[in-house]
This record gives sequence, structure tokens and C-alpha cells, in this order.
Amino acid sequence: MTNQTIKNRIGRELHNLTTSVYFPAIPLDTIFSIVEKHAGIVIQEDGTPWSGLLCGDDGLASFGVEGKKFFLFLIWHKMPSGNFEITSYVS
Repeated sequence: MTNQTIKNRIGRELHNLTTSVYFPAIPLDTIFSIVEKHAGIVIQEDGTPWSGLLCGDDGLASFGVEGKKFFLFLIWHKMPSGNFEITSYVS
């Protein structure tokens, strides 16, 4: 399977998860599960599985994917309602 096919499959699932939906919390476990199902473990800079937290009402984070030369990007915005709007993709 080519890297582009993997990216397309992940992108399709992330799009279905986040389109027209607002979340009470950032669904990081679900997003990571989608990536892991198709590509591999989401990692931090030293190559170990990602562990950490996301802070702030607005932000952007990027994560490596084990064994792949692409990244998972996550953008979030906390709306006045208290729910989060999420955009996530691989590149």
C-alpha cells in the first residue's frame, strides 16, 4: 500500500469524525486510533509513543507517525459554548 493510499484512508476517517461535529473534549484517543489502524503508532520527537497533554482554548499540534515520513496535524478551537471544533489531517 502506498503512502498516499494510507494518507487518503486516514484523511477520509478523520474527515468523517470531525465534520459538522463539536466535541466536549478533544477526541485524541479516537484520532490516534484512526492513525494507528492504518499507519502506525503516533510518536513524539524521540521516537517513543506520544504522551502528553494539549493546553489552551486554541492550538495546533503536530505528531510523527512511527515508520512513516508524514505527520498528523491537529488544530482545535474552544467555542463560547465550551465545545471544541477540531480539524485533523495527515501530511
